[in-house]
Amino acid sequence: MIDIPDGILMPEEVSASAGRPAEELTLSFKHISLDREGLVLELDVLTNFDVRPQLEHKMKDRLIKTLGNITDVKFSYFYDESYGACKPCLAVSGANPTEKAKPVSDGVILGKRITMAETSYENLAEISGARTKVAISGDVFEMEIKETRKKNFWVMTLRINKGPRAAAVKAFIKSKQEYETVSESLSAGDTIIVQGDIRYDDYIHENVMIANSINRGIKSKRVETYDGDKRVELHAHTRMSENDGFNDVDEMVKQAADWGQPAIAITDHGVVQSFPDAANTAKKLAKKGKKIKILYGMEGYLYPDDDAYDENGNINLSKKRNTYHIILIAKNLTGLKNLYKIVSYTHIDYFYRRPQLPRRVLDKYKDGLIIGSACEAGEVFQAVLKGASDDELLRIASYYDYLEIQPLGNNFFLINSDRYPNVTSKQDLIDLNMKIVELADKLGKPVVATTDSHYPDKESAIYRNIVMSRVGFGDTNSNSLYLRTTAEMLKEFDYLGERAKEIVIDNTNLIAAMTEEFQPVPDEKCPPSIDGADETLRSTCYANAGRIYGEPLPEEIRERLDTELNSIISNGYAVMYVAAQLLVEKSNKDGYLVGSRGSVGSSFAATMAGITEVNPLEPHYICPKCHKLEFTKKLDVYDTGFDMPDKVCVRCGTPMDKNGLNIPFATFLGFNGDKEPDIDLNFAGEYQPIAHKFVGEIFGEKNIFKAGTVATIAEKTAFGYVKKYEEDTGKTFSSSEELILANGCTGTKRTTGQHPGGIIVVPADREIFEFCPVQKPANNRDAEFITTHFDYHKIDKNLLKLDILGHDVPQMIRHLQDMTGVDPLKIDIADKKTLSIFTSIDALNILDPDEYEFKHGTYGIPEFGTNFTRGMLDAIQPKTISALIKISGFSHGTDVWTNNAEDLIKSGVATIEELISCRDDIMNYLIIKGVDKSNAFRIMEDVRKNRELKQDELDIMKKHGVPDWYVESCRTLKYLFPRAHAAAYVIMALRMAWFKVYYPSAFYCAWLSTKIDNFDVNVAGGGINAVKSAMNALNSDDDDTSSAKKKELKVVYEVIYELLSRGCEFSMPELGVSDPCMFNVVDDRINIPFMAVTGVGRSAAISLAEAYKDAPFLSIDEVQRKTKLSSSNIEDLKACGVFDDLPDSAQVSIFDM
Repeated sequence: MIDIPDGILMPEEVSASAGRPAEELTLSFKHISLDREGLVLELDVLTNFDVRPQLEHKMKDRLIKTLGNITDVKFSYFYDESYGACKPCLAVSGANPTEKAKPVSDGVILGKRITMAETSYENLAEISGARTKVAISGDVFEMEIKETRKKNFWVMTLRINKGPRAAAVKAFIKSKQEYETVSESLSAGDTIIVQGDIRYDDYIHENVMIANSINRGIKSKRVETYDGDKRVELHAHTRMSENDGFNDVDEMVKQAADWGQPAIAITDHGVVQSFPDAANTAKKLAKKGKKIKILYGMEGYLYPDDDAYDENGNINLSKKRNTYHIILIAKNLTGLKNLYKIVSYTHIDYFYRRPQLPRRVLDKYKDGLIIGSACEAGEVFQAVLKGASDDELLRIASYYDYLEIQPLGNNFFLINSDRYPNVTSKQDLIDLNMKIVELADKLGKPVVATTDSHYPDKESAIYRNIVMSRVGFGDTNSNSLYLRTTAEMLKEFDYLGERAKEIVIDNTNLIAAMTEEFQPVPDEKCPPSIDGADETLRSTCYANAGRIYGEPLPEEIRERLDTELNSIISNGYAVMYVAAQLLVEKSNKDGYLVGSRGSVGSSFAATMAGITEVNPLEPHYICPKCHKLEFTKKLDVYDTGFDMPDKVCVRCGTPMDKNGLNIPFATFLGFNGDKEPDIDLNFAGEYQPIAHKFVGEIFGEKNIFKAGTVATIAEKTAFGYVKKYEEDTGKTFSSSEELILANGCTGTKRTTGQHPGGIIVVPADREIFEFCPVQKPANNRDAEFITTHFDYHKIDKNLLKLDILGHDVPQMIRHLQDMTGVDPLKIDIADKKTLSIFTSIDALNILDPDEYEFKHGTYGIPEFGTNFTRGMLDAIQPKTISALIKISGFSHGTDVWTNNAEDLIKSGVATIEELISCRDDIMNYLIIKGVDKSNAFRIMEDVRKNRELKQDELDIMKKHGVPDWYVESCRTLKYLFPRAHAAAYVIMALRMAWFKVYYPSAFYCAWLSTKIDNFDVNVAGGGINAVKSAMNALNSDDDDTSSAKKKELKVVYEVIYELLSRGCEFSMPELGVSDPCMFNVVDDRINIPFMAVTGVGRSAAISLAEAYKDAPFLSIDEVQRKTKLSSSNIEDLKACGVFDDLPDSAQVSIFDM
């Protein structure tokens, strides 16, 4: 429809210009604004055809003539859904032929080309509501496009930023074509220019630009303008400076390289955790032709230890003394090793609020180190500041290899400070720096200019101010601690005159030249050794294979075993296998099963070594007596041996065993068998410390360390910091600014920790200090373990890492074995009655099924007891172990069930057997389709790594009849679980399910023992109605319990409801009968332990049981005296009948005689 004011254009004119009938055309004015300063009329025009220049000129001339008081007209064109129907455009995947994306030309993504000058973010609030068009630029950090109820109409919301300033932008997308263009052309991280007017948005509660034009922008960069040799930064902090550094190390190294600086020093506060990342960035830059040298250093805390030692040589760090900042830079590998020792000893032996470095320790380990005087907190600057004599200054400065001065802005806080009354002006700061130059000259030492950079640019100072304010520092308003170019530094130090170049450039390069080039972590793989590991692994595997499959080994078995063992041994991985084998063997010998994790179950050698019970061979029958072997010929029907029908051996008449989970070895060690293996094991929680200690027996206690972790400020925490900063300072930010400020704070180190089960092993002939320093987790001096200083990911390619995790399931199975006497390894995991609880409750023998409110039988079963997995059980109705493994894969994947398999199942497009649930499913499916193994593996790897499928891979899949839905499923998957991991979990879950069916009271005892913190003795003792009331209360709006706690309680209440509905009963805690911490079956009832009573802790419960074991109590007074129970604990236990017969006191009255 042509809908414009009369007298501007006639329909006939529009039709003639477009070459189409007027009734097919759209031309209307949608938004009109006037730039009052320039008297320019700005029009948003909706159209479905290309407006030719001649037609635009006519509109412009007639509007100016009609209105009379305007000087110009600017048009912004918006194309409706029919635009492009008769015009060739670039094709877009998924678009209709008549709705193709409009090519982006001249950087225009939406609307028109933007030519107006940009407005600063600070001015947006003043312009809000004025309907005045402005332009701003920034980087997109958040993007959302929502379709509205109106057909082909979308609302796009962007958040863009320029440094810490941010703004929200909305744009209305009015056609499918615009939607496709914007979707293809715009994403987070892009730099754009947007034009529109500013309005307050009630939905997101801030001023928003309503954009009519979006153009591509160019990222602004600070550039080096000095033509001569470039400086070297010798003092810079990364995000590893705890709560104080805001330079991303890779960006910082890249920035220095872009500026042509030949080297850069990493000098974090007391730590060296950025070294590996800095080295990796330098390597990547070198491959691109940008060479930059990394200087590996640290800003330490020098502790003046004169007269600080007692007669035994011990130092008391809590005795208050000022520490001084000091820069240490490693010249060579000797210096690096000594630096690592200094970091380790300062963290383990000399940590008091910070890692303090006694001068005596530095003197011992300073070989190979360059020592610099650091900043205003350094010993030299402080002495100058305090007016020390020249002789004293020369004595102090002589200890250092070079002296350091910094930009005046770094020290502006000294001016008018009560602590430094003599510093009152900029000239005083210059004089301080000049005194340090004078000292260096007298001593013949170089003096260097550094930035002491804590953030990349001036604008980023606010991130540090926000975080520092949360850790006890006020808002400093400092913005000088940023990286600078050579030109900027020369300008900062222009007061040095002709010496500026010497101090800024020459001397910094001199220090850099004093260091050799080396890596902070050796490049080579350094596995530990176990004598005879290769032969031990080989002989064990063949012996166990022979025991199961007979001698001589069948060809299929020998071929698989030979292939794996040759790869494992030739690549030096036998030690990992044998170490895992020894650990599992010891745990099993001590009565605890071990569950495998990850892809280790893909390795048949691991199965035969006893590391995992997952058998990755194709489904097969094997006779336990005569060893007759039969592989299934129906791989498309049976992908687990457990699901095959029972069979009797035709040779000897013995019932045959069934096994095989059809998992290719390639998913563990790669197609060529050379990928680094990762053997993760689940030990019983109470056995984990024993397993950890046994690693020390295998490799030597001095060679093992807990795998360290680095915890950084998380997004949610950072957002809280920003809100508190606003509250404390009275400043206010828009929601967009709050988000970008939180983002700027995110990622800075907050503390350190340890992997829950990771153990790093150093070879016996090497030293940990060749790889990294060590420390206590979170600098807790009382911690039992020592961890790696580097996050373990930085060194796990160099040193062996064993994952020895604590897990509930092995713990529960051990408890079940103790209670029932049943060997869990002899359970038939394919038992039909057990399998039935995944689809019905019949096997649970509910006493009153008509009144029972649940329909699932999997409450309390690992992997299958959550709402999410129960929903899958409803949709799939699994009757096989194969289906359960699929469900486990679905539940652990990302976009594997939701928005993928779930839709395919519900629509009837695919069956459970065809669906992808684990990464191995893809390779197996393609092989069944006839794709050769190498291509099947390649496609599987590309899918699981979220790489776009290549055209030749799509062609291969099409050629072999792979349906379109399968290809699309591959494209939309995000993360796929290993089939071996899923299988291991399901096997353990089926064991638990077997006990649930056949030994219900024992099952609930084992399960509740792992949930004791959320057990409510009053609810349990109150019967079914009490449990129902408790569950209903959790859903009440009046319940102020946290959502996380509600979730934990709900699971426990559900299981208690089920067990009571099955006729199981509780018995209250009883002295001499109850275990302190574990539920046990006593007289066919579930006996509640002391620890399950609210408020009674583990140590208190144990003390009660042990004290009673020594001798029965005579009174409550004696209970209080001999145990760790509090008065409230005793009252709570009394309420449960524990002390019913005990008097308060054992004193005998004369009247009782």
